[in-house]
Amino acid sequence: MIIRQAEIQKFGKLEKEQYRFSPQINIIYGPNESGKSTLMQFLKAMMYGLEKSRVRKTLDTYKKYEPWDAPAYFAGSIVFETGEQQFLLERNFYYKEKSTRLVNIRDGEELSVECGDLDMLLGNVSAGAYENTFCIGQEQSVPGRELGVLLEDERSNLAQTGSGDFSLSKALQNLEQKRKSKEKQKKELEQQRLTDIRQLEVKQQMMEADIAALKAQQEKQGTRKQNVQEQVKQLKQAAEPVLSEYRTVCRREQELQKVVRQVQLNTGRKHLKKEKEQRQQQKSEHRAGFSPLLLLGVAGLILAPILRASLDGFQKIAPILNVICIAFILAGLILAYGRQKKVQEAETEAAEEDAGVAYGDEEVYQKAAKQLASFQQKKSALEQQIETFQEQKKALQMQEARQEGSGDQIIGQIQEKEVEAANLTEQLQELQFQTAQEKVADQDIQALALAADTMQRLASGMSKTLEHVLNREMSEILSQITGNVHGQLQVSEEQGIVLSEHQKSRAPEAYSQGTKQQAYFAYRMAAGKLLAKEEALPFLLDEAFAGYDTERLRQTLRWLARQENQIFLFTCREMEAEVLREEGIPFSEIHM
Repeated sequence: MIIRQAEIQKFGKLEKEQYRFSPQINIIYGPNESGKSTLMQFLKAMMYGLEKSRVRKTLDTYKKYEPWDAPAYFAGSIVFETGEQQFLLERNFYYKEKSTRLVNIRDGEELSVECGDLDMLLGNVSAGAYENTFCIGQEQSVPGRELGVLLEDERSNLAQTGSGDFSLSKALQNLEQKRKSKEKQKKELEQQRLTDIRQLEVKQQMMEADIAALKAQQEKQGTRKQNVQEQVKQLKQAAEPVLSEYRTVCRREQELQKVVRQVQLNTGRKHLKKEKEQRQQQKSEHRAGFSPLLLLGVAGLILAPILRASLDGFQKIAPILNVICIAFILAGLILAYGRQKKVQEAETEAAEEDAGVAYGDEEVYQKAAKQLASFQQKKSALEQQIETFQEQKKALQMQEARQEGSGDQIIGQIQEKEVEAANLTEQLQELQFQTAQEKVADQDIQALALAADTMQRLASGMSKTLEHVLNREMSEILSQITGNVHGQLQVSEEQGIVLSEHQKSRAPEAYSQGTKQQAYFAYRMAAGKLLAKEEALPFLLDEAFAGYDTERLRQTLRWLARQENQIFLFTCREMEAEVLREEGIPFSEIHM
């Protein structure tokens, strides 16, 4: 990868700057605070981006280089080439308007940074790997611990798969994340199960309380039903005398009504008889006033003058006949008077008899009618009492029917609640043991732990081939830049790297500051070549040789000149440029 040019809108103290770079060695020269380190950070940020820390009090790279006056112009671009293709990479670092644009300059095709196109062009070297190898900042000669992890991954890659596609640390981290995720899932499942148990226990308590309340209600309902039945019984007992008396009154009423009707019937019959007797009496009186002798005497007196005039001899007997006729008339009158007197006496006796009978019947009638009215009034009162009893009985029967219906409903509710309570008990018993999901989570946790353990055991017993390659590469670099003074540099699991001399191994910190820097420089470069196999990334070296003497600086620059990587040397000294000129090594110089 060759960076051809860079354009800065605003980045730290740099504003509206443009730079063109050589494909080999570029010396960026300038005094302190001229912007050399800012330019180096810009180039690294263009390749890997720049993230703002979420911790407000932390002075991270983003806050260090963000323009305070115009953060929206916190942006820039570079033109680089790789694989005979040129690309334009533009970035806006402002976190509110963050954007990245990657374009193939030849055909104008816009590539997708999100889909990994830029990572592919960078040889899939991570930012951490780059910062710990080819990118050396001021006073950062010692790489971070992350480099050891990256090399461990690389050793595992080649030892186990023969390629760089496998990352041991990432695999272990992935397994650990999955294990933690499964443990979290298991804990959540256990917590959910405990929550379900508590909820079911609460439901069970509520259900038991509901059942107890329903049974108490059922008991009260039974008591009320018994009370109603007792009231019905008492009402029947209270109504029995009234009904008995009512029946007696009805029977007595019927008897009196019969007496009254009989009296009325007798009275009617007597009236008919009396009328008949009166008619007969009238006939008798008519006959009693009529006498044949009276009629014969009257007729003789009437006929005597006629006979005396017509009969000559009748005159002689006329007086006698008159006397006889008068005698007949007198006899007839006497006889009629006697008959009339007898009729009057008979009428008087009949009237007196009728008056006695009538008086007796009237007294019976009045007494019976009075008693009948009294009984009818009593009957009416009894009927009202009976009607009241019937209404009370009907109300009690309706109340009893409602209570029976309510009782049946309560029994149904109790049965339903008891079934639900039994189901809750069964569910609680089931929840006392691990669920199927918890068992699966346990199995997954054990499987993940076994996988991590197996992977670590296999990694610990892997081949030493790559380690030997790394040791050889580091030793060759160190030997070249120290003029064969130090030639044995090895990786140590306990100490990181060690210098081996005279069968003794010592950490770089045991040597001078320059030798220490040179040992770690060799370590970084060898590790970088191992990690960046697919793409030769630029070397960004900011005051990386400040502790070097002239001879070792010369040897280091010679070694750098032989590399295919583009070199950026950021320095405030002119020594690097002078040595390069003395050695005849071409370079490009930029003054800040």
